[in-house]
Amino acid sequence: MAMIEREMGPCPDADALMEIASARTGLSDFGDPSRKRPLEAYMSSLQRDAWAGMTERAREVALDYILHHLGTRLQLIADRKTYPEISRQKIRQPFIIVGPPRSGSTLLHTLLSQDPDNMAPEHWICLEPSPPVRLGEPSRERLDGAHRRMMALFDLIPDIFVTHPYMIEEGAGALAECGSDILNMVFTCQELWCFYGSERYRRYLLEGDHRAALGFHHDFLQHLQWGDQGKRWALKGSDHLLWLGELAGQYPDAMLIWTHRDLAQQLGSLASVQSILRGLSGHPVSSTERRLHGRLAIDHQCASFLKGMRTRDALGEDRFLDVSYHDVMADPMRTVARIYERFGLKVSAEHATNIRNWLTNNPQTKHGAHKHSPEEFGMDADAINRQFKDYVDRFGFGFGFGIRPRLTDEGHAHGP
Repeated sequence: MAMIEREMGPCPDADALMEIASARTGLSDFGDPSRKRPLEAYMSSLQRDAWAGMTERAREVALDYILHHLGTRLQLIADRKTYPEISRQKIRQPFIIVGPPRSGSTLLHTLLSQDPDNMAPEHWICLEPSPPVRLGEPSRERLDGAHRRMMALFDLIPDIFVTHPYMIEEGAGALAECGSDILNMVFTCQELWCFYGSERYRRYLLEGDHRAALGFHHDFLQHLQWGDQGKRWALKGSDHLLWLGELAGQYPDAMLIWTHRDLAQQLGSLASVQSILRGLSGHPVSSTERRLHGRLAIDHQCASFLKGMRTRDALGEDRFLDVSYHDVMADPMRTVARIYERFGLKVSAEHATNIRNWLTNNPQTKHGAHKHSPEEFGMDADAINRQFKDYVDRFGFGFGFGIRPRLTDEGHAHGP
């Protein structure tokens, strides 16, 4: 960290960081030049909006995070050149959960991953993807390195284990997200905004062209899939609504699942997580700041919903299936069966057994409960329902139980 500041000033730009990553790895090909744009947007916003308020340790963690991902991308391009079979992999008909954060997408993703015909990436492979696993099982050193890298980030925000308790037991073996584990390598990730709260970067996420980033996402799946032909991907990204059009264009046969939850619960939980993540600046987050950051998270979620709904209108209803968090919790097996039926598939006996076993071994409060209150963040039911009116009118998930329709009702417009 000190060396970087001596050489390039307090906050290096994209070119400087790419130069350091190249020097560390001895590689220079980052692939598609258009994939540089997200890094430029992120570093510009970090320099203008966040850097001055970050502690020395927080800056060190941020730069290490960025340089690691740049080094990983250099290695991935080198692997594609060495093993051209990677680029010939076909990504066919993936399940992709596109619902917002805290809407039950992690649970549903886990249930889909219990199908032996599905595959889902794990944290460790996103942190240490090279060399390809086709060449052999990962060493203990490689797995431990991924775990240490993940924990280094979480050391600044230990409360994250309250909101993501499965990390306690599963660590780097937990299932990965498209955004915070894959698209973050190309610096197109809502989580990066959550870390430091840059308004410029948030606007980039909402308004930018993300085709290059989704191209990287595709290439990364090819890298992981080499050697596992015939399996179907089960994926989820809590920020996919921000680039739903680019996602659907990259995967035209994807089975898109939009998860929903009562806004009082979803937004309260989201605001709580957002305020925890802001601890990565290195400073304690006061109750006043928690409320402010929670309010920003709610406003951003509304903008994300509106963008996602506009894109959905353009793509067509036939591309989507809506799933209620409340129905997943009430009857997870039936919900998974409904998803499979909608897309012309059938839940196998082995898949059903795996789901039952997983649910038995992982009750909802296994690692304690994430306690949060909408009132803590100044949420008013009438105000939230007015702000999210378009979403509430369309899907029925307002602030408070009793508003939502059952998405499983026969003949409902948004599900079979």
